[in-house]
Amino acid sequence: MPQSFPVHSFEPSSRLVSNCLSNPLSKKGAIYIHIPFCIQKCIYCDFYSKTDLSLIPDYITTLVKEIKKRSESQNNINTIYFGGGTPSLLSIGQVDLLLHTIKDTFSIASNAEISFEINPGTVDLKYLEKLRNIGINRLSIGVQSFNDDKLKFLKRIHSADDALRAIDHARKARFINISFDLIYGLPCETKSMWLKDLEKAVTMEPAHLSCYMLTIEPLTALDKKVTTGTITPLDNTFMTLLFKHTAKVLNNFGFDHYEISSFAKNRSTRSKHNSQYWNMTPYFGFGAAAHSYDGKKRAWNHKSIKNYMKDINSGRLPVEGSEILDLKQKKLETIMLRLRTLEGIDIKKYKSQFNINFKEEFKDIIKSVQDNAFGCLSHDSFALNLEGKIRLDNIIEIFAKKIL
Repeated sequence: MPQSFPVHSFEPSSRLVSNCLSNPLSKKGAIYIHIPFCIQKCIYCDFYSKTDLSLIPDYITTLVKEIKKRSESQNNINTIYFGGGTPSLLSIGQVDLLLHTIKDTFSIASNAEISFEINPGTVDLKYLEKLRNIGINRLSIGVQSFNDDKLKFLKRIHSADDALRAIDHARKARFINISFDLIYGLPCETKSMWLKDLEKAVTMEPAHLSCYMLTIEPLTALDKKVTTGTITPLDNTFMTLLFKHTAKVLNNFGFDHYEISSFAKNRSTRSKHNSQYWNMTPYFGFGAAAHSYDGKKRAWNHKSIKNYMKDINSGRLPVEGSEILDLKQKKLETIMLRLRTLEGIDIKKYKSQFNINFKEEFKDIIKSVQDNAFGCLSHDSFALNLEGKIRLDNIIEIFAKKIL
């Protein structure tokens, strides 16, 4: 009998792909800069951030110290990502200072992708023009929705008009590589509402779309509302339907569904930074709550601006904890991350990494996936199709039982 793969929650937490401290990187690597400040907290967000904007100047000074303290100038960094929080709350001078510090401290590829998250309620044309002039070459715009009711529910500080204005300003500032973040699956959201958001986004001709299913993270304001019965989440069957429609609609508009939540107009506009996470490429993470990975060890900074700054200003690295990944953990994370992607697991690369034949090691699981028509094994790769990605969590659980 084929193995059963029931539909589970199929949007694994992005925390599994942490923004990540560490020791020397390999030939290529990434840098993530965490800016943990927001004007107000969104109802669904569990990323570390604070609303006390008066801390920003001291935080930037401390961030510069951390970057210099962890210098690895021999490494070739080919992506830099400013995330948050709300990086667009920084002044252009502060962003420029951070960029110059990184370039003075690390070896940065000449064609490096340098991404910057912006909130539509915090930028104008002049700001975006200056961002472009100091070297930012990719924008990730936190649109979330073009529906004002949805934005109000999410506690976003911007309106649909603000989002449209920010997109227009980004074009006028000569940004070409522009990505939008969108959220779907809100309580009471209909298929029609979500399709209108998708179609509106497509008309704005972004190079990339990140479409995230609303997830209820513990201890968030959204979690409290669900726990008290104030709101009722959409059922899993309907969320699955929305996921399928997302893939279908964007495919019809020519987007490449290259990762479970990510859609690009072509290979060149895929997120190079996030792709490094999915390839388990080493990366540096700077700032409070940032994670890093050096190929063997994962470490994370204090999830407290106060403790982060205290350690740096006392001459210590702000490390709250770390772990050495054993062979089993590396295998499982490699499988988990690669099965999120269009290409799936590279059979030859798996062999070179772990000195074992993937097809032999997991032949029973592969057979079950194929018998259920959830994926396909070729000579070079093993990948899930759309139906398989819907059941990703469950499939990963079965791999975990085999490995651990």
